[in-house]
Amino acid sequence: MKVLNEAYLPNNITSGEIANIVGQVLENHKITFHEDELPPEGLSHNRALHITVQCEDKFTARVLIDGGSSLNICLLTTLKRLGKRLHEIRAGTMNVKTFDGSQRAMIRETNPCLQMGPTWFDIEFQVLNISASYNLLLGQPWIHAAGAVASTLHQAVKFEWNHQEVIIHGDVSNPIYTN
Repeated sequence: MKVLNEAYLPNNITSGEIANIVGQVLENHKITFHEDELPPEGLSHNRALHITVQCEDKFTARVLIDGGSSLNICLLTTLKRLGKRLHEIRAGTMNVKTFDGSQRAMIRETNPCLQMGPTWFDIEFQVLNISASYNLLLGQPWIHAAGAVASTLHQAVKFEWNHQEVIIHGDVSNPIYTN
């Protein structure tokens, strides 16, 4: 509205032309994915979306972006590789239903800082002692807090930071296929 209020509009402008101007202004403030952003194999891949992040002072690959998960999960093995000791983090008190339908006790909670693109996120993770194909799982809590939009089809996650669109591309060099 500020742009439209301050813009010079000639008296003979049509409503269609105004709608086009408004559309161009709004286009700059939304996250979209386009056909030209598809991976080389196009629509025919079946990859989950994995990215690499910097976790404090170490890089961590195989970070799964999963909009179907209601938790952010850190594997116990990943936590140990990051140099964290169990007594340094909070004890957990909930049971978690895993992908295979079994119940597991969450053993700890931790809040490491992850860098993605130009920004850092302080993310609460539930620590589980399970075997998985990922090191960290970023679920709905992170996706919603970051205002992120993930596309497994495009193998990318996008979010806005400092009025700029940030694009984090999926790791295609180490693909993990799901069936």
